[in-house]
Amino acid sequence: MCRDLDQVAGVLGTDRASRIVIDATASEAVAARHADWLAQGIHVVTACKLGQGTALARWRAIREACLRGETQYGDSATVGAGLPLLRSLRELQAGGDRIHAIAGVLSGSLAWLFNHYDGLRPFAGFVREARAAGYTEPDPREDLSGEDVRRKLLILARAAGVELESDDIAVESLVPPALATLPTTAVDAALPILDAPLRERFAAAYKRGETLCFLARLDLAAAGAHARIGLESLPASHPLAGGAGTDNRIAIWSDRYPQQPLVIQGPGAGAQVTAAGLLDDALRIAARATR
Repeated sequence: MCRDLDQVAGVLGTDRASRIVIDATASEAVAARHADWLAQGIHVVTACKLGQGTALARWRAIREACLRGETQYGDSATVGAGLPLLRSLRELQAGGDRIHAIAGVLSGSLAWLFNHYDGLRPFAGFVREARAAGYTEPDPREDLSGEDVRRKLLILARAAGVELESDDIAVESLVPPALATLPTTAVDAALPILDAPLRERFAAAYKRGETLCFLARLDLAAAGAHARIGLESLPASHPLAGGAGTDNRIAIWSDRYPQQPLVIQGPGAGAQVTAAGLLDDALRIAARATR
């Protein structure tokens, strides 16, 4: 293992097929090196969203570095924990299809919460249970704020050909100001602040025979792209209303799928599926490099 980021290129040697950095961190310092490595002829495979899901300038730098270094950027695990989502988007467009809209449940932790929340028991209790199971970050506000979903939607939008900046996405956070401003040590005791507003929203949805889902939406209308993230109430017949556990569910509408969307569904969180996505990308890159 190389712990000095400046020494990575030297450690990897000269064989193009084996010059692959696998970034399974959530490190800003590592993500900031992706473009440099790519430009040096080193392929990068990553589950970290900080490369392509933050500033547009960094996303562009990664694309340009791939061209300069004749390298590949394996990003399957950045959205959907390795589900064939980004690959499907790119292959549809490569085949001449045009994307109209994308919508989905992109957070495994929030999927778990709203798949289990029954409106009877306090929502705070479900948050604590999800945290104990490792589904949320140690500070669950990182999940409840929608910021992680914002990064994923940015990656999807850019893969669909829409170069959005972070501020172009409207995010409805589930974290009220009274909770957002607390120190980390005080969060657990204050989680019941969430109970009343979410109980009201659950009750309203239940009366309509609908379910709550935390959704990301990208609409590619002729007038321009519109992106938003937040809690929605969906009828049982909606293609995104199903699922269980930590499932991610993503619907893609396009010229080819104008009415009934293409739906991709599967586990959106977990070490095993994320590791499998990273390994798939690494093996695919190595195989191409040896041709």
